Amino acid sequence: MQDTIAAQKILTVFARYGFKKTSMEDIAQAAGLSRQSIYNRFGSKEAVFDWTVETITSEIFRQVTKVLAAKTETPLETLLHAFDISTGNHVSIWSGTSHGAEIIDLAMASANRSSAYQSDGFVTMVSEFILKSGLAHDASLAEDKAFVLKLASKGLLLIAKSPEEYSKEMRRVISATLD
Repeated sequence: MQDTIAAQKILTVFARYGFKKTSMEDIAQAAGLSRQSIYNRFGSKEAVFDWTVETITSEIFRQVTKVLAAKTETPLETLLHAFDISTGNHVSIWSGTSHGAEIIDLAMASANRSSAYQSDGFVTMVSEFILKSGLAHDASLAEDKAFVLKLASKGLLLIAKSPEEYSKEMRRVISATLD
């Protein structure tokens, strides 16, 4: 959990200053370490960024897996909770920064290079949840609904101004998609 907190702080710094202008000193301060410690552990700013994305992505996947398996909420609330974890909780990192879109693009590229990135796994988990919850009558329709939800979620990430706005609008999308 300590790594996840440090990774989130570092990602926030990248979003604030942009990749090129973020210094190793900025990263070290965000992580609560010395600049030398960061260089010794990672060697480069690119490696720090990749570690940050992989750490956050792995934690998101772990939390979403847990939420979808818990069965403690209604299906709509469970899906909303999963999407808030995967996307909505990160809106504040991107909104209000002049470099948010740049960092999202770099993070997606980094995640696609990473073995920890499981975008298809996320869609598969959501699809299976939709099917098991009786919100689709066959696997193909469940996959289509999960795909639409994923795309809507990414779109809302770009336009929502707060996690609360994201959640409100994602609730609408989930309700419309699953009815």
